[in-house]
Amino acid sequence: MSQMPVKFRVVQAIYENEELSNQEILEILKKEYPLDRSVSEKGVENCLLSLKASGMIELSHVTSDNKGKLKLSYKIMDYGARRMNYII
Repeated sequence: MSQMPVKFRVVQAIYENEELSNQEILEILKKEYPLDRSVSEKGVENCLLSLKASGMIELSHVTSDNKGKLKLSYKIMDYGARRMNYII
């Protein structure tokens, strides 16, 4: 079975689930890409920053969890939604 690249999967997950947090994205990717070394907290943060810089996603709100970690929630931008035609 051929999987799509991790970065494309992140965009797809945000497109399908509005207001998805960085922690939720990491959990999704850990299940789907268990052997991929880029699927880590740092790797997901880098991916999200890259997608944000390209205008595909944007930060929708920030909270903190009960352990004091930031929970950053993202939503898809119009540009990212239009690009989903090429990804899926």
